Amino acid sequence: MKRFAPTLASLLAAFSTHAADWVDEPAWQRHFDERRVPGTFVLFEPDAHRYRACNESRARTGYLPASTFKIAHALIALETRALADENEVFRWDGRPKLRAAWERDHTLASGMRESVVWMFQRIARRIGKARMKEWLARLEYGNADTGGGIDHFWLQGSLRTSAVEQVDFLRRLEEGRLPVGARARRLVRDAILHERVGDAVIRGKTGTVALRRDAVAWWVGWVERGGRPVAFFAMNYRPRPGLPHGARFEIGKTILKDAGLL
Repeated sequence: MKRFAPTLASLLAAFSTHAADWVDEPAWQRHFDERRVPGTFVLFEPDAHRYRACNESRARTGYLPASTFKIAHALIALETRALADENEVFRWDGRPKLRAAWERDHTLASGMRESVVWMFQRIARRIGKARMKEWLARLEYGNADTGGGIDHFWLQGSLRTSAVEQVDFLRRLEEGRLPVGARARRLVRDAILHERVGDAVIRGKTGTVALRRDAVAWWVGWVERGGRPVAFFAMNYRPRPGLPHGARFEIGKTILKDAGLL
């Protein structure tokens, strides 16, 4: 067992001043190997104050966050009033979209669930470059780089974040130590409810970058029991043609079961 020196954000988030333990879990790698994709899975257990992970090098490497950024994006939108509330309706413009589910009106919950890019691009333009850059710095989100355009920087621009940073960001969100109000936290955590598995609740968000050079598939979130988080997680892998979107859930839930969390 070795010691993991946390980032500034995780130092602020930690409930004690000492570094969290880091436990390598090489056995988890087989779930990626079986699907012939390079990947990583990072888990943080707050009660044990430890990280468990496979492929540490990839876990610390920054990638485009794609739609996992919608978690931070929604918080910023609510705090800046670029999004009024969970009931605001974003009207479809009637033009064909990449997915059939995007070809209708959306609210925060459906926009998050269906990962509606055009809706969040519209929100990003409302927020504007200056406020977006300011808020990314305040949230200490990844490298906080908005290069590439206000409505593309998280999809094919300069924003990068690692699996470790994703976990630390989610910890600060759920533990109430981001500089956002309780209302924004509540609305966003409600919008990312993923699934109930027995007595556990999974909250999370996926993201996918299909660009050949930057291709990455994400699933990030946390597991709750009894209304409190018992583990935060972030996984990513480099997708290959023919691998279904749902492979990330198969891998992620199997690892969560291996870890005794489901």
